[in-house]
Amino acid sequence: MIYLAYDGSLNGDWVARYAIRFAAHSAERTLSAVHVDEGRLAAEALDGKLEHLGRECRARGVEFLPEVVPLRRTVFRTLLEQVPAGEESFLVCGTRVRSRQQAYLSGTVAEKLLHFNPFHVLAIRVVQPGLLGCPRDFLLPLAGHPRLFRAAWPFFRLFLPDVEQVYLLRGMAVSHLRLRYLSPARLAALREGGARYLAEVEEEIRRGRGGAEFHLDSRIVVCDDWAHEILVHASRLRTRMVLLGASERALLHRLLRGNSLERVLRGAPCDVGIYRSP
Repeated sequence: MIYLAYDGSLNGDWVARYAIRFAAHSAERTLSAVHVDEGRLAAEALDGKLEHLGRECRARGVEFLPEVVPLRRTVFRTLLEQVPAGEESFLVCGTRVRSRQQAYLSGTVAEKLLHFNPFHVLAIRVVQPGLLGCPRDFLLPLAGHPRLFRAAWPFFRLFLPDVEQVYLLRGMAVSHLRLRYLSPARLAALREGGARYLAEVEEEIRRGRGGAEFHLDSRIVVCDDWAHEILVHASRLRTRMVLLGASERALLHRLLRGNSLERVLRGAPCDVGIYRSP
């Protein structure tokens, strides 16, 4: 079942478009919107916003189940009590809209949910609200996790059948000094290993996409700045969403080092989704 952590903000309305679309693609066709009442939004304003979301759900044939719950200790703990743990639950939340001096993810409820993740979690930063939760063109950075694409499947399926283009980006990250003195033979070996990995991922996607038809493209980059390459490719390819797996420990480690994850969230020209499975 699809759950939405809804804070009642404009950014929350943008994130809700994703949750509504996911619910429309799910077997239950039901969206449960959980609003933790911190006293920041007047009841009348919240009721109006929930009614509007309800109309959008009904227009897509989705049953809307709004829940307004009192704050118990923290928003994070309250959400954990409201959303059932396990593989059947998907929680969609937003990253905070912050000033230039503050982080988009660090220290937020979304970050805690991604790290604790007793259920599927997708944290979204919306850059292009006009997409209405339907990005269609994706950049999927891959760090070489042995599970290949299996960690991404539960989330990627939620976007089907609206996907049109998928770019797989295999990042072969090395240190700046090593990159500078990398021999042609070693560079070729790294790219060959990346190509083998991508071939397996492509085959897995083709087997699992069912009747969905979309363009699939793979790219390999050997680099010393993984976050920079993600931003460059997102801009060059004009993708509308970067879908990033926080469950890939190698990727998460590289992104967190030097606050690179925040660089991707701040600098991406498109929406960014960060996912993690239980």
